[in-house]
Amino acid sequence: MTRHAFLKVCSMAVASTLLPKESKASRQRMPALFFSHGSPMNIILDNDFTKMLKKTAADIPTPAAILVISAHWVDDGSLLSSTDKTETIYDFGGFPDVLYDVSYPSKGSPFLVDKLKLPTTNRGLDHGAWSILHHLYPDANIPTMQLSIDKNLSLEEHFALGKSLDILREYAVLIIGSGGVTHNLRYFDFEHLHPTPEASAKRFDNYVKNVIEKRDYKMLLNPSLSGVDMPIVHPTLEHYIPLLYIAGLASKDEESTFLHEGFQNKAFSMRSWKVG
Repeated sequence: MTRHAFLKVCSMAVASTLLPKESKASRQRMPALFFSHGSPMNIILDNDFTKMLKKTAADIPTPAAILVISAHWVDDGSLLSSTDKTETIYDFGGFPDVLYDVSYPSKGSPFLVDKLKLPTTNRGLDHGAWSILHHLYPDANIPTMQLSIDKNLSLEEHFALGKSLDILREYAVLIIGSGGVTHNLRYFDFEHLHPTPEASAKRFDNYVKNVIEKRDYKMLLNPSLSGVDMPIVHPTLEHYIPLLYIAGLASKDEESTFLHEGFQNKAFSMRSWKVG
């Protein structure tokens, strides 16, 4: 993506001319959510994490539409998923057959297509999106789309792109980042869901916690300051980037709440966060 194209994308949701004609007072501003989604096994488990997802949906207003930035869709540009009844993508392997029996047949959102002015592609929802939504909104009755992670953008540009999406929250759009505060499969312990966390993962999770508590969100753009080598906790950055979208959406005067803390499978911080 060229610099000109990036600036065009960042302006996509800002102009008031793009907003619905109805009064803001007729809509309730939505929070923005980040979930460390962990192992696909969470799709079928009843644990503290999945119970938190159900409670979160009950505690917030019902959205008119959902926009998800998932770690599992990295592309050459900023794209939106299909507007039709969406395919459930099983982008994982080696798990029990029962996971592949779960589907999430939501539809896309013409509203988001119209307002974001981004190209759509014939793509369904990957498990970074539907594994979370399966617990949040099990009826799959809310229009939902994914925004791809543009592999050409810097961390700073992802943060800025997140900030540009904020106006959508005024019109009942729930924005969800789904990734992981830590994600190194080298340390993944498949047999034990709640083992002692790997030391570097615990240190990095604590860094992210402290940054968010201080509301110094731009510090997330400098993960080298954490005292942990980034390749240890994130050999690749796709699971970290969704956090930056929600950090970009967070203002210092908004409520900031951790929805969940803890670790799964040794490698995964399950820290989840609500803004607003």
